[in-house]
Amino acid sequence: MTQSISNDSLPRGVIGQFRLVWQAMGALSIAADAAYLLTGVALFALGATPLSILLGVIFYLFIMNTGYQFSKFVSSAGSYYKFAALSLGGTVGTFQAWNMIFYTTLGYGSFGFLGLASFITLIDPKYSLPEFWIPVAVAAALVSFLLTYFGIRASTDYQILGGLIEVGVIIAGSIAIIVSAGHSNTLEVFTTSLLPGGVSQLFYSMIYSVVLFFGTTLSVTSLAEETREPEKSVTRALITTTVIAGFTLVLVSYAFTVGWGPRDMSSFATSPDPGLILFREHGVLLYALLIAVTVNSFMGYNIAVSNSNSRVYYTFARDGILFLPRSLARVHSRYGSPHVSATFVLVASLVVALAFGLAFGPAEGGLLMLYANGYCAYLEHIVASIGLPVMARKRGQFRVVQHLLFPAVAVGVLGAVIFFSFYPSPPAYPFDLAAYIGVAWIPFSAIMATVEYRLHPERVLAAGRAPSEAGGE
Repeated sequence: MTQSISNDSLPRGVIGQFRLVWQAMGALSIAADAAYLLTGVALFALGATPLSILLGVIFYLFIMNTGYQFSKFVSSAGSYYKFAALSLGGTVGTFQAWNMIFYTTLGYGSFGFLGLASFITLIDPKYSLPEFWIPVAVAAALVSFLLTYFGIRASTDYQILGGLIEVGVIIAGSIAIIVSAGHSNTLEVFTTSLLPGGVSQLFYSMIYSVVLFFGTTLSVTSLAEETREPEKSVTRALITTTVIAGFTLVLVSYAFTVGWGPRDMSSFATSPDPGLILFREHGVLLYALLIAVTVNSFMGYNIAVSNSNSRVYYTFARDGILFLPRSLARVHSRYGSPHVSATFVLVASLVVALAFGLAFGPAEGGLLMLYANGYCAYLEHIVASIGLPVMARKRGQFRVVQHLLFPAVAVGVLGAVIFFSFYPSPPAYPFDLAAYIGVAWIPFSAIMATVEYRLHPERVLAAGRAPSEAGGE
């Protein structure tokens, strides 16, 4: 293992593929998805929830291809910002950065802080008061910050141990539910026959079912500078993680749907902890284990996102964009962590999460933040997918299928999800508010990138040009 730490450079070669996989599995947070985000899918997909999740996996493979292919050319903590800047230029890269700062902040605070707070309140409604859930959210933020602060190996040690236990418990519990469902098992849940709104209603649900997998690529690619043989390790970790997580989430969604009743999923979406209810029916041990691994799962998500976001913001500061202070690009001399940017990530995400939680309650506030976050997250992938064929041509490695066809499918899928989230009508209040906020940030990002260009054209034009690419540029 090689390691070189300075006050402005991340340590090189300190982790490998196995740690990357469990960093990504932490970001995917299977048990937390089952306890919290799956209800968001079911709210729209109803009895077709497994179909929505399956399509989410398939579509995400096309979306993930962009990060997979870019990782053969670029190894940078800047991830999708760097992808856009190197392929489409510094101005587009700066626009991408403004877009990313919105969705990384909302995504972290919503699922990581409010999601865990909601889980605690759903176990027992008496904990729904702010004096109970706010300390939970703050504690989650602080613990994840500390593990980021003490370096990537300490945080991935936690992810490996907790992740292996979590996946084992979830798969075992899902199999138990499927077996006990007996004749209720049906393939109808993989059709639209249980959706009164048809395909458009399915697309509403996919705001959540695709978002389930978002963060996977960012969580891996943002650690590329610290990874041994990143061109190989990052790409292999992306495939491995998506396959493991995809199989597990489809299994869980199927088990929960047939266990609850495909035609009763409207009550699943509004029930307090439906996953816990199903596990409790199969024994106290499974119930207790699910509570434990779900809390761990939320924390795994927090740690993974704290790791990735702090490195992305470190890159923004290193490149001198977004008006961020240069101090955010400092690296801890002992632990090799971007500790200053991690502090910034902690404060920004926690403040936004508490504001939404106090305004709408932790459960609904978190789901609204995730809904708004989805639009900018999708745009991030759209921009990178447009840049991929350009980058491949620059490197003289252009392939029609990998670099043009798959990105075109990804852009089409993400564009369709955005379109159908408004057509034939926006979702009901307050989710329409979240949709408007999410979409409004996109022109705001363009305005701010323009302002930056006017004030500091040399920084914007040079954005993403730090010598950290795999190709050695």
